[in-house]
Amino acid sequence: MFAFLYMSFATGFNNFVEQEEKKHIAHVKQQLTELYSELGNWQPITQNTPLWRSIVAPQKKQEHQQDETKDNSSHHVGADAPPPAPSLLWINLPVDSLKTGQRISLYNKDKKVIVGKENLNDNKQIEPMLLKGQLIGWLGFMPSHLVQSSPAEAFISAQFHNYFMVTLMVILLAFTMAILLSRHLIEPIEQIIVGTKALNVGNFASRIKPTTHDELATLADNVNALAETLEQNRESRFQWMSDTSHELRTPLSVLRSHLIAVQDGVFVADSKRISLLLSQVDTLSHIVDGLAQLSRTETASLTYDATKVDVINSLEHSLERYSSRFEQQNLTIDRGALTAAGKCIIIGDKERLQQLFVNLLENTCRYTDSPGQLIVKANKVDYHVELLIQDSAPGVCADDLAKLFDRFFRVEKSRNRELGGSGLGLALCKQIVDAHGGRISLHDSPLGGLEVKVVLPLAEA
Repeated sequence: MFAFLYMSFATGFNNFVEQEEKKHIAHVKQQLTELYSELGNWQPITQNTPLWRSIVAPQKKQEHQQDETKDNSSHHVGADAPPPAPSLLWINLPVDSLKTGQRISLYNKDKKVIVGKENLNDNKQIEPMLLKGQLIGWLGFMPSHLVQSSPAEAFISAQFHNYFMVTLMVILLAFTMAILLSRHLIEPIEQIIVGTKALNVGNFASRIKPTTHDELATLADNVNALAETLEQNRESRFQWMSDTSHELRTPLSVLRSHLIAVQDGVFVADSKRISLLLSQVDTLSHIVDGLAQLSRTETASLTYDATKVDVINSLEHSLERYSSRFEQQNLTIDRGALTAAGKCIIIGDKERLQQLFVNLLENTCRYTDSPGQLIVKANKVDYHVELLIQDSAPGVCADDLAKLFDRFFRVEKSRNRELGGSGLGLALCKQIVDAHGGRISLHDSPLGGLEVKVVLPLAEA
């Protein structure tokens, strides 16, 4: 940029000087021609140096008059000297700041020097002076760009020095800013590199402290979020493995102890003992089936056939299937508000919805004290259908409500194990509802037990 700006400036300035000098030469030729026309010869120029200066290097009128008075007092002009040039020569003439007049020479028609260089050919620019078509003299001129000590060249040299100093300052400033900016950028990048290396070796507790408020800070926040997710997944995996092994260990221990007792002759392998062993096998099968379903759901291998389903009709069908279970448990069902919502068509899988309702009703049968009560309701809210299943005591404390969807979580593990629960039913229910784009939540029931709220989006008409 320095070279380009300097060359552009030098070229433009030289063109400007050249144009100004051409104007000056044209003006001098005009003044000299008028002077020659008035006086008829070049003798006044030869005998009157201030007159020549006033033409080729005009100053302000007052300064010229002072110089003329001084020169006249120092040099005597004879009585036969020609009168001074007309006063119009000194009016409104520009100041010769380029000292162009010092590089102008005047010659007569025979190329004899009057003022300036001795030899006409020593001038780079030569122009004839004509008066009414007749040659009256020659004007020689040295352009400014050919004179090393000219004001124009001195000005360009000064500007070159100024441009060069400014360029050095800009380079120094750019270098300093580059160092500061690189440090500003490298520091958070190095922190991100250290943080990702920590994640790569399994240190998921590592966090990156953002030091900026730009895209790098956003990247650091994303890395922190990733680390937190990985840490939670690892903890969930460890908890999953621990809970799974614990749940499988209990029925296996019972099976092993009873089989060893039968083998040693302590117990007799009668029908009662075999029924006990089969019940433990059923418990194992139930746990394995629940784990398989959850695994297929999370890996998207649990297929869903999307069709139009009347969710009210599907829930009523599930209630009919469980009517005998309700009678055995001495549970009364109030489903009068279920049909009040009318048809509620959703896009979903009928079998998975039946699985959802069966798990919810199974929980009610297992964990509701006998005699008990069950209320089933349905409401249309905006573009959703809201299903409510409320049962009677016992209830669940507020701290445990949010944990009921966790795998293997049970409010009272020993009591629920006796009832055959594995702690996987509600986790599977949540997976099914999420797959249908709905929401499931647990609340305290007005009957003293648990309220399950399922919200599913209605199909467009």
